[in-house]
Amino acid sequence: MAKIGYYVHGRGRGHASRALAIAGALRERGHELRIYGGGQAADLLGALPEHRLVRPIYPGLGGAIELPRRLAKEIVEQADFRPDAILSDGDVPSLLAARALGIPAVALGHDLLFKRCRLPEELPRLGVLACRRTTWAVTRRTYAVAVHFLPAEPAMPRTIVARPAPRRPPAGAGQGIEPGAVVCYFRDRNARAAIELVAAGGRRVIAFGDPDLRVPGVRAMPFDSRDFLAHLAAASAVVASAGSNLLAECVAAGKPVLALHEARDHEQALNASLAAAAGVAVASSFASLSSRCVARFFERVRAGDFARVDLAGSLPDAPSAVLAMLDEARRMA
Repeated sequence: MAKIGYYVHGRGRGHASRALAIAGALRERGHELRIYGGGQAADLLGALPEHRLVRPIYPGLGGAIELPRRLAKEIVEQADFRPDAILSDGDVPSLLAARALGIPAVALGHDLLFKRCRLPEELPRLGVLACRRTTWAVTRRTYAVAVHFLPAEPAMPRTIVARPAPRRPPAGAGQGIEPGAVVCYFRDRNARAAIELVAAGGRRVIAFGDPDLRVPGVRAMPFDSRDFLAHLAAASAVVASAGSNLLAECVAAGKPVLALHEARDHEQALNASLAAAAGVAVASSFASLSSRCVARFFERVRAGDFARVDLAGSLPDAPSAVLAMLDEARRMA
């Protein structure tokens, strides 16, 4: 049994969604956990007995101001806990604290794909460099699990590429399932115009995330992972922001995606491009989305003109990869 300090980034729900499965695998191994997460991560992890609230580090000036405060707190916290390893899903202060205290660390996240894996040459170079900047605390000596929604190969040692663990809706989840409906989910509440375009053709739309959304023909629901998975299983297509975890859910379920992104969100723009190149999605920025683009997407949906990828046969799941990397990091410490 080992003591593991597990930090989960608080922006979006993808980090926390995979944390539930990974925490379960760590418990099954008999490890003692402390799980740290704030922001949207706390919404999913707050009920866990091991959870401890921390302030998330967001991009921008506020994050730069908060970083030294968090670093000081995590050094004190982990000096007291004395873990055998630290697992960091997108949390910079925990990696820096691990380095300061000489604790083995494993970094986990989708953005590691752009630093530690082989990439298609046609990806925009500036976008890739921007994503690599977010992983500046991950050194060549850091063990890494790059979580991705498509098969990929590591380009550096101490790296495993993994897929999110499969999730299935529990029995009874998902009220009012509508087979063949279009499911929408957006990390930020920035997609009203996109949802209006999707609904304009008389399509049945179920939009998760903002229960106060008022668009004719759209059923707005608060985000609940169990309900979302149940509706996803019955959906004909998905229109969503191009988060890696959501794309992985759609690829695993064989659901075509209209993957949207803000023009300045480099990671989601690259995700959308990768998904489109693999034939599992159509990519568009929010600003350039048009009724013509939406119509063409649904023409391809009706024609069955999207690829299917055997993700389970191509990559190990994230819990298995994390367990392997933690064992290796502790063995080599």
